[in-house]
Amino acid sequence: MKSTTQRKHPKTQKPLTNAVYRSRIEICRILNELVSSKAMLFAELGDDRLLSTKILHVDNQARYLVIGYGENKRLNSVLFDRPVMQCRASYQGAHLFFILSRPVEYQLEDNYGVRYALPDSLLWSQRREQQRITVPPSFPLHCVYKNESGQFFKASIFDISLNGMGGMAFEENLELRVGTVLEGCRITCPGFEPLSADLVVRDVTSIAQPDGKVHKRVGVRFLQRPEEIHTLINVFIHDLGNG
Repeated sequence: MKSTTQRKHPKTQKPLTNAVYRSRIEICRILNELVSSKAMLFAELGDDRLLSTKILHVDNQARYLVIGYGENKRLNSVLFDRPVMQCRASYQGAHLFFILSRPVEYQLEDNYGVRYALPDSLLWSQRREQQRITVPPSFPLHCVYKNESGQFFKASIFDISLNGMGGMAFEENLELRVGTVLEGCRITCPGFEPLSADLVVRDVTSIAQPDGKVHKRVGVRFLQRPEEIHTLINVFIHDLGNG
C-alpha cells in the first residue's frame, strides 16, 4: 500500500522525511514548480564536476524536459558525452534527486538547450545531502574572490561540507545572484596552503546591520570539489571537536 505522502503534491503537503515519486503527473508537477520558481538545478558530471543550470520547459505529453546550458562552457561541452546524469535541486526546504538520460540539443524559442527524457522517479528528501561542519571563530576560514573588474572581496565562512560552503558574509557592495559562477576563488585557513576552487552561488540573503550596513549571507557549491577539502573538513571534525 502506498503512503498518502507519496500520492500528494508537495505544494499541498510536504513529506516529513523522504518520499519517492513515480507517477509521471506528480513528477511533472514538481518539475514545473522548479521551472516557475526558477530554481537552480545541479548536475553531476563526474570527477566532482558540477554543472549549474535551470529547467526551461517540461512537456508531460511528449515526456521530455529541456535544461539550459550552464555558464561554464567547458562543462557544457561534455553533456552529450554522458548518456545518464544525476541531478539535484532544492525546493520548499527539501532536496530533490533524479536522473536524466538521452541528451539531445534542442531549440526552445530563441534559446538552445538540452532535451532529456523525463525521469522515471524523483526522490524528495528533507535531509541534508552532506553533513555541515560549523567553523569555530577561533579558527578563521575565509574565501577571497576577484570579480571581473579586478576588485578583491573577502568573505568569512561559517560552515562547510563536501558539497560547498555557507554563511559567507560579504561586507562590500558585491552584487551576486543565484547561479553566478565565481571562478578562481581562494579558500584560506591558518596552517593550510590556500585552496583554489570554482564556486556557484545557490542562495543569497541580505541582512541589515544596526549600523546601517547590509551584509550578504551566501551559500555556494563547489563546481569541482578540491581534493584537499577532505583534509580541511577532518580538521574541524576531529581536531576541533566538531564531531
